[in-house]
Amino acid sequence: MTSRQIVHVAYAPFPQDPRVRREALVSAELAPTTVICLADSSANVGRDRWGEIQVRRLSGAKRRGTVAQYLSEYFGFLWDVYWLFRRDPELRGAAIVHVHSLPDFLVFAALPARRAGARVVLDLHEIFPEFARAKFGPRSGRLIEPVIRQLERASRRFADVTLTVTRPILALLTKRSARRGERIEIIHNVPDLRDFGAKRAARSGPVRPGLRLVYHGTLTYMYGLDLAVAGVAAARRGGQDIRFDIFGDGPQRAALAVQIQRLGLTDVVTLRGVASASQLRERLPEYDAGLVPTRGDEMTQYSLSTKLLEYVHLGLPVLAPGLMTYEEYFPAPALVYYQPNNADALAGAILRLLSLSAEQRAEHVRMAQRAISTLTWESERSRLRLIYDELLG
Repeated sequence: MTSRQIVHVAYAPFPQDPRVRREALVSAELAPTTVICLADSSANVGRDRWGEIQVRRLSGAKRRGTVAQYLSEYFGFLWDVYWLFRRDPELRGAAIVHVHSLPDFLVFAALPARRAGARVVLDLHEIFPEFARAKFGPRSGRLIEPVIRQLERASRRFADVTLTVTRPILALLTKRSARRGERIEIIHNVPDLRDFGAKRAARSGPVRPGLRLVYHGTLTYMYGLDLAVAGVAAARRGGQDIRFDIFGDGPQRAALAVQIQRLGLTDVVTLRGVASASQLRERLPEYDAGLVPTRGDEMTQYSLSTKLLEYVHLGLPVLAPGLMTYEEYFPAPALVYYQPNNADALAGAILRLLSLSAEQRAEHVRMAQRAISTLTWESERSRLRLIYDELLG
């Protein structure tokens, strides 16, 4: 017989991943909640608690390498989680197992709980076939894509409910239906007021000299920080006072430090390191604009950056590449768009923003906030609670 426990499984550290954190907090309002996740260091392997949530941290690391390395890491974590469900009667008897991708097939780690009567939620943070093509290039991506498509289909068939994050992903998944009667719901990655406070209006008053830009998040190739640094360098060649602060960590940090030094930007582009949500809530509104330099590819055209939504929530104008999903949620000129993957185009967008008056910048913010006025974490949270309530019932 199942208990009323809800178990989240994520191949990521906790509580660093904001989506896992927000959704685990929702489930904890309804039932005892456990999160099975990666340990962020070898010293943290084992059990602990985060508030009311029990956390089971497993050894492993995201090393980001070849296809074989990715699959080895994914299957190693899946195997560890599967045996944790097999060995622990409390976990095996959970009412709901909520599995966060990537990878999709991590959902099969819940098989012991599923056999004992658990309902399964598959939460697609990304879309795996498109991720593989973008991550591993046209040759390797094309070779493994048929297998990954079958894994995606099997994972969705295994789940009682599939969650995803944007309308374009929902449309894509609907076209490649996994089974008759499949239930797919969108839970958007909008900011939680507990993390970022109430929505803020754009800054009023005169425009101060120069332009202070900010980015916060993981430092990876996909998120285009090297393009952002090159764009800032190009925009500064005319003598403009443009500064750029980067909060976060990741595999591209060392390369970014070298690039910043090579371009002579050590006084104006600063790697600030990791900051907590509460620290970001205080720091981000001090800047003139948020910069979202995501590279455009087959996967990111379907993504809606969480940091973009956070900048809009905090009343900042946003510089962003013209990606399909961004433009669907924020029709121009709500954001200051530029051609994706083009540092010179980004430099031009920076200079356009620099030339705007305070009222013109504020109007960009108002348009962006109106565009997503119906998307609030309260509404997304309520929809997720209903899903949990139905599955618990």
